[in-house]
Amino acid sequence: MTVTDPGSSAGAYLLNALHAAGWAAVEDGDTASDFVELTFGTSGGVIQVTAGGAHESELAYPPAEHAGWSAVCYPDGYAGDLPGDAFYPAGIPDLAEDTARLITAVRAAITRHTTG
Repeated sequence: MTVTDPGSSAGAYLLNALHAAGWAAVEDGDTASDFVELTFGTSGGVIQVTAGGAHESELAYPPAEHAGWSAVCYPDGYAGDLPGDAFYPAGIPDLAEDTARLITAVRAAITRHTTG
């Protein structure tokens, strides 16, 4: 399901917040999961963010049902079964606060994986 209206779902809220932070994040996924993805760096780094709790691996759920984001970084690009850096493994139920903390964590992960 595609999310567009910022108030329509937790995923739409996330996408809008990531865009406001300056990232060209997109909704992605497959039949088993739905996530937001953003790329970074010169080597094709990828960060994937999805929900946990009752809506694990979903984006299109009511904001009031948010249980927390989780995020994984693949510094050299996503290649299916490669292990990633689970840098934001458990969020909090407050959507606005969780999203703000996630954005801070995304910035830190990008910095960690692009300078070093």
